[in-house]
Amino acid sequence: MRGTPDDGRGAERRWSSLPAAVKRVWLLRAVARDGGGIALCATAAVICRFAGWWTFWHCLVLAIAAAALLLDLLTRPLRTTYSYAFNRYSIGKHDVMLHKGWLLRDTTTIPYNRVQHVETKQGPLLRRFGLTAVEIHTAVGEHEIAALENADAAGIVEQISARVLASKDDV
Repeated sequence: MRGTPDDGRGAERRWSSLPAAVKRVWLLRAVARDGGGIALCATAAVICRFAGWWTFWHCLVLAIAAAALLLDLLTRPLRTTYSYAFNRYSIGKHDVMLHKGWLLRDTTTIPYNRVQHVETKQGPLLRRFGLTAVEIHTAVGEHEIAALENADAAGIVEQISARVLASKDDV
């Protein structure tokens, strides 16, 4: 949990961090994505070599692509640690705030009266670690809390839904 800045209405805002297991999910996604890309580069190199299309430029392009993917994979643990440290959310009385990013930081405030619906998402990796993503839909787009414990996600969806109904009744 980070600091508790004033929410503009005299009450302090409580920030919550994502569960630590999300770091493993992010790392496994990166390994699958970058490993698949490296395998694709190797497959393309073999096909080009045996089909007689092998030139210096093919070699250069595939080497640069594979090197970029390998560099991404090697730096991912450090970037994941920093991303985790700066990703947090806050469920307030009048809005939900999401804070993301460690280099390019982004804070999004979603008033309850702008929320259309809230849904949960859970792919195989999130399910394996007992996590669920919560997606908040507005007319402008979707905003996501990347991962929460399954029980916490269900509770937050109920809490947001109740506050959305209350804010719609006030209008």
